[in-house]
Amino acid sequence: MADKTDELPVPGNAEHHSYQPGPVPLIFMFGIIASFIALTWMFTSGTSDELISPKKNDITSNHQSTSTPNRQGLPKEEAKYLQDVEHLGGFVFGDRALPKLADAIELSEISKVREFFSASSRTAIFENEMGLTIDHSGARITLWSEPDQNPTPCNRDQLAERLIGYRNEFDELVACKLKVMLMSPIERNHLDGPWTGTCKLRLAGMTHEGQLLERVIKFRCDVDQLNDDTPDQRGWITRWESYESSKTLANDFLMEDITADTGIKVNLLRDNWLVREQSEETPFITGGIFLADYNQDGWMDALVTDFNGNFLYQGIEDGKFLDVTRKVGLTSHSKSQSDGVVFMDIDGDGFEDLLIGNKMYSNEQGKQFRLLSENETSLRLPQEAHQFAIADYDKDGHLDLYVTGTIDRSLNAEEVERAWIDTKDGLRNQLWRNLGNWQFEDVTDLSGTAGNGAPAFAAVWFDANGDTWPDLMTACEIGPNDYYVNQGDGTFQRGELPKGYGGFSMGITVGDIDNDGFGDPYVANMYSKAGERIIGNLKPGVYPPDIEAKIRDFVTGNELYHNLGDGHFERIGKSSGMSDVGWAYGVGYMDLDNDGFLDLYAPVGFQSVNPDKPDG
Repeated sequence: MADKTDELPVPGNAEHHSYQPGPVPLIFMFGIIASFIALTWMFTSGTSDELISPKKNDITSNHQSTSTPNRQGLPKEEAKYLQDVEHLGGFVFGDRALPKLADAIELSEISKVREFFSASSRTAIFENEMGLTIDHSGARITLWSEPDQNPTPCNRDQLAERLIGYRNEFDELVACKLKVMLMSPIERNHLDGPWTGTCKLRLAGMTHEGQLLERVIKFRCDVDQLNDDTPDQRGWITRWESYESSKTLANDFLMEDITADTGIKVNLLRDNWLVREQSEETPFITGGIFLADYNQDGWMDALVTDFNGNFLYQGIEDGKFLDVTRKVGLTSHSKSQSDGVVFMDIDGDGFEDLLIGNKMYSNEQGKQFRLLSENETSLRLPQEAHQFAIADYDKDGHLDLYVTGTIDRSLNAEEVERAWIDTKDGLRNQLWRNLGNWQFEDVTDLSGTAGNGAPAFAAVWFDANGDTWPDLMTACEIGPNDYYVNQGDGTFQRGELPKGYGGFSMGITVGDIDNDGFGDPYVANMYSKAGERIIGNLKPGVYPPDIEAKIRDFVTGNELYHNLGDGHFERIGKSSGMSDVGWAYGVGYMDLDNDGFLDLYAPVGFQSVNPDKPDG
């Protein structure tokens, strides 16, 4: 969803409903979170509105308490100020004005570039590009920034020449974008006066020598005023001072897109707009891809989930795939991306069986997937089971199953506390112990792994403390993430995560980033640049301190937890440069360049306002 917020209202009291996992409610939650970014999530209007709604009844279950104090929303005037600032600074300046300057740079129109700056504008650029240089995976990355390097003062003509010079380095320019990082009135509440903030210019493409080049320039920016007529004005930028820049040069891409040549139905993997154009009622969130060598022939196979159904592709030689969905007995029964999917050898015969939602399939020696009846297995999963994580947590030789996104149906929907932060929605994760012979036991309560009541989107098993027992961590959507330490006796105790909220999470993966023998979790959070801008303009003290801390933590982006070796972690997402990647969902570690160190892939994306410019 793009950062456009000018037409979004500041809400009043909202009716609260219990959360139901699945595609349509997930889209509803997308609207909620996006509305937060656009001031309709986070900033309730009127001093009587509640940020966290009170519970209707004093409900206590065997796994959680829903007691939460009452909180107050923002005053109307503060909410309106933030909305107006985001409209002018984020939308008018960021989405309407700056693209015109970017277009002038891309077209090498130096006179038009010059027109955006006032005659007396303060400008400074890095003349000396001899900064820190890193050679990595065939790419040379040069970084320079204050205070190690100081930008050189110049006039607007020299700045325009330098910007056009950057553009002319490219034979083929594939990206030339200017984005607002933060814009604020110099005097709070004086929107008609001068503004100041930070912006970013990115250019990417191919040089005349056939090399790949990317330039990123972050700069401080002042404008004399901002209003709805700003995009058509000239001479209103009064300052451009670069403070951080990078240049990346490579001879070739590390990977190439071969999807069209694989035999996989490309239409299933295209941008969400293809699905949306087919029907306005069709959810726009795609599914996922799950890998396994189901027939043990040495080639990796892929199960693709999509709103049009599920499709199994058998891997063959030369990186090709065959659609064997019907051949192996898998019908495209599911029209919902909400179905969790996992390959796991349940019966120990060496062939990976399959769970899709609440349906269990036995892998018949790699030839067929047979749907088990209720009489054949004691596993009872709800349809809304969202994701699975597998491990032999008790070391009995059988793979066990952890399920996220299920509903505690013992709670009445009217009794469930609905909140935007620290929600207790009556959701309950499940741990099923594999007894062998397709039989399972629900040990959720015994193990203490039900979760904190917030919607959990994903979970991962790993040995966090080096005692050889699988521990567990979850990614929770609207609430703090759970971390459980395996006690080795069938029970778990809550582990300690670093100070910070750590919620609003969608995906999680674990890998040993420093090869010290301990897994380091990476958590994908719902993150937006617009949210970061809004928080940057939030007046301190308007929320209770604990709520404000959580809201500010929300916009920190994705988080990397460095394992200290004893089951404790430190947050290094920002310091490692791993936080600002957009709204990521599925994430995964892999050694892409075979250098012995894990790399990270974090795909991002959600519905864009402009179908020609998918956002993420």
